[in-house]
Amino acid sequence: MGEGVIALIGAGNGGLALLNVLLEIPGVKIKYVCDINPDAVGLLFARNHHIECITDYQQIITDKEVNLIFEATGDPRVFRNLSEKKSPKISLIGADGSKIIYQLLDAYDEINRNLNEYKTNLEKKIIERTEELEKANVKLAKEMLEYEKISQKLQEISNEKTKYLLYATHQLKAPFAAIQSYVDIMLDGYSGQISQRTLDIILKIKKRCKLLSNVIKEMLELAKLKSRDAVDINMGKIDINRILSSVVQRCKVIARAQEIQIDLTPQKEAFYIKGNEKQIDVLFTILIENAINYSPPNTLIKVIIKKMDSPQIYIGIKDQGIGIAEKNLNKIFNEFFRSNNAVDFNNNGTGLGLSIAKEIATIHNTNIQVESVLNKGSCFSMIFQLV
Repeated sequence: MGEGVIALIGAGNGGLALLNVLLEIPGVKIKYVCDINPDAVGLLFARNHHIECITDYQQIITDKEVNLIFEATGDPRVFRNLSEKKSPKISLIGADGSKIIYQLLDAYDEINRNLNEYKTNLEKKIIERTEELEKANVKLAKEMLEYEKISQKLQEISNEKTKYLLYATHQLKAPFAAIQSYVDIMLDGYSGQISQRTLDIILKIKKRCKLLSNVIKEMLELAKLKSRDAVDINMGKIDINRILSSVVQRCKVIARAQEIQIDLTPQKEAFYIKGNEKQIDVLFTILIENAINYSPPNTLIKVIIKKMDSPQIYIGIKDQGIGIAEKNLNKIFNEFFRSNNAVDFNNNGTGLGLSIAKEIATIHNTNIQVESVLNKGSCFSMIFQLV
């Protein structure tokens, strides 16, 4: 049954007035106008509006499309007859109900008058606000120009900071290498017999030197990545499947030492992307080594390669490790950030690995997505565009 399909019975002066009201209401369809007088003014008006005109309402009460009848004859017998014969699905409004419609129309006209007045006032305000906005836009354009100058200056400062960081870390490499050499000489016994207490101190020095050397190495790598423009990086067609398989084979040695398994389903076909082979190798190495370093023994790391419907490849590294708290998910790519549970589980991390991974991913036009549940594991994933 249609929605809003109306029939009007009674097409005298009252019916004509009601018909005018109904035609003003959007979303309704007037299908029939009925009157026993074929020359009733309402019928003549209805014909001009291409509404079906009839003289017997039997057709109306059997039409399944009609869901509302207005009875405007004013004859109680007609109203009773319609009430008895119409389908229960058809609503019936008599003369009293029609009066309510007239009252609603008067209210509607009043609302329209108020709306027109409001519209006029609104148009004036719009003109005023438009003039204010134009002035504000001029001011904003000047401020944007100043902002661009400041942004350019900040970029220059950032570049200088990166250059200084490169220089400083290069300068630190040699002293730490010398310290490590002296420590190795002492441990090899070339400096004579040393006490157990001194040996413990030297071993701590060696361990700390190794950690700081890793920090310097990763700081240099991160600074180099940030200082390069992507157009200056040697990009070529590389088989991402081959690189990932190679990284997994290397990392399995570390994983076995910690009683951790790495599962990679071999792919028969090659998946080529545009990228830098060395950087992609570093990216996967960081993510898989992280999964190893933050997973307990007798757990599994799954490396997932999945070709998507579009010309893209999905790479996921999923572990059963310590996981990441939800509040830290947006911080893990920050330089030197390490969560409390990560430090407690492995205090040898530098907090730079994921920062390096993020920079490499950005250079290769992808993002690293992270899903993690605390104490249950994490999944780091990327989508690469296939060549």
